[in-house]
Amino acid sequence: MASVLSIRRPVAALAARTAKQTSQKATPHAAVTTFLSSPAGPRSYSTAPRPQTARLALALASSNIQKQLSHRQQTQTIPIRHISNATAQPPRSWKFEDINAALPSDPAGPPSPPASPQRKLILVDVREPVELTSTGIIPTAVAVPLASQPDALFLTPDEFETRFGFPKPGVQEEGDIVFYCKAGVRANTAAQLAVQAGYNPDRIGVYEGSWLDWADKGGRVEKWEGGEHE
Repeated sequence: MASVLSIRRPVAALAARTAKQTSQKATPHAAVTTFLSSPAGPRSYSTAPRPQTARLALALASSNIQKQLSHRQQTQTIPIRHISNATAQPPRSWKFEDINAALPSDPAGPPSPPASPQRKLILVDVREPVELTSTGIIPTAVAVPLASQPDALFLTPDEFETRFGFPKPGVQEEGDIVFYCKAGVRANTAAQLAVQAGYNPDRIGVYEGSWLDWADKGGRVEKWEGGEHE
């Protein structure tokens, strides 16, 4: 039970702070519409997070974590790193320039002079499949949706690969693990859960501007061709 409670705290705390920072009221229907819908055509982007999306994502993640991890706790022991909120270090903040510089060269672009070696970067997109289908993803990123798969980072490597079809990020490879979402809220939640799941905090980072910032600054985009996960 202590393990499950330690996972609830970062999600519940972020949900409370998000709700406090905005006075805008939204109906459940409006929140679901905002969270699940994405424009089909070009649009201008703002880097300001949308409170409706943030509240819905955190509420869904909190509810799903409680249900799924309570069941897992009854069948196996989940290794969880217990970290005091007072001493836990915040994840490293990544900017557009950091992410763009760490990506491999665009094979379709003009030749560029050799760059200095970069640390390997593992990008994790925690948005939902409907969002990825609409917008695409940052090149090299893997999709691990937070709201619908909140226990993903707590799965064993074998369980993770069975569910998602690719290796668990950061287990078989070195490098910084950087989470991003639409505006940064879900990415920060995922970063905290990663530490709770046993990842080294020194490897964990968050692209604060996330997709809105990436699109606004003209970052490269790849079509996402993944599917739903069970």
